[in-house]
Amino acid sequence: IDKFQFPVIKSKEIALKYTLAHQQLEAVIQFEYTVGFYDGFIQVRARLDNIRLCVARLGFNKNEDEEDSYLLEKHFPSRIRVWVGPEIGANYVGGLSLGRSTNNVEREFEMQKVLKGNFGNSKQSQVKTRAKMATKSKMKNWRWDLEAEGNAAVYESILYDHVSGCEIATWKPVNGDDKNNQLMNNFRGRYFGGNRAFSKKGGLVFAGDECGEEVGWRLSKEMEGSVLKWRVGGQVWLSYWPNNVKSSYYETRLVEWCDEVDLPLIPGKIF
Repeated sequence: IDKFQFPVIKSKEIALKYTLAHQQLEAVIQFEYTVGFYDGFIQVRARLDNIRLCVARLGFNKNEDEEDSYLLEKHFPSRIRVWVGPEIGANYVGGLSLGRSTNNVEREFEMQKVLKGNFGNSKQSQVKTRAKMATKSKMKNWRWDLEAEGNAAVYESILYDHVSGCEIATWKPVNGDDKNNQLMNNFRGRYFGGNRAFSKKGGLVFAGDECGEEVGWRLSKEMEGSVLKWRVGGQVWLSYWPNNVKSSYYETRLVEWCDEVDLPLIPGKIF
């Protein structure tokens, strides 16, 4: 057999792909809901309280982590989609009310430069001048939107590169484009610095006021006293771009789940 018949894969590339294949997403998504009983209808309201995401590495011990930086590489969330609402085809729901999407506040940073100058004799200055220049730049990493899909409320957030405006989850390199390297460099060292989009451990936490306002459903009065099946689900896109290693490898994976919870419509009861 010709020893050059198969392509040679570097050991570091093998270690990187092995690392990325042995990671799991740890997600906590918490909703709060209230039920109001009125003449002729029932009002169900829900609010997204918080989202916590963390990518954990599996199958490594401390010695391995210290020896090979490729084993420290990990995925990061690049898109989040969470939905909540009644079961599909439910005929007891009269309508869905949505609040506004978040205002997606941009973080503003200011840089100042001070210039000093003297006029006259160098030994004894006669006139002093001082000029100050200030420049401001706005950075926005995550954009949140609130939409409806049938009778379900959908909270969706997408990670963008704040310089180019590129959506990270759908990005693909273009051959011969110099912007590719610049874009990937923008996300190197992404767990350090004051402008980072993630925590130092690579986690991500969103409070409820960042995700959007309260949503509500109007239900038929005939449903009073029953226990409904309410759907809660989500999708998280996990991307990998090189962080502390030199590599051209990148990928995006999708994690998806859906569950049903009991929603009691019984006045005067606390569950």
